[in-house]
Amino acid sequence: MKTYTNRYGDEFTFEYNERGNIQWSGNFEYHRTAFNDNPDDIIMVDPSGGPYIELGCNMSLFGMEGKVAGFIPNENGYEIILEK
Repeated sequence: MKTYTNRYGDEFTFEYNERGNIQWSGNFEYHRTAFNDNPDDIIMVDPSGGPYIELGCNMSLFGMEGKVAGFIPNENGYEIILEK
């Protein structure tokens, strides 16, 4: 598990899950998302204070391996789908 502290002092955690993707957890009370045509196909997530993560982002910036291929919202935050 890796921890990231944004500019407002909020902590976000990144942890590999059983599917080989990354569970991104933290305070998503205030955040924005973007999509192209289908609201279910999220292409970007940006919680207040960061970190901004978009499709194609290299997760090595957060000490993890893989490139972002998508997002699945859940009760703890977002599952970051990695390219296989």
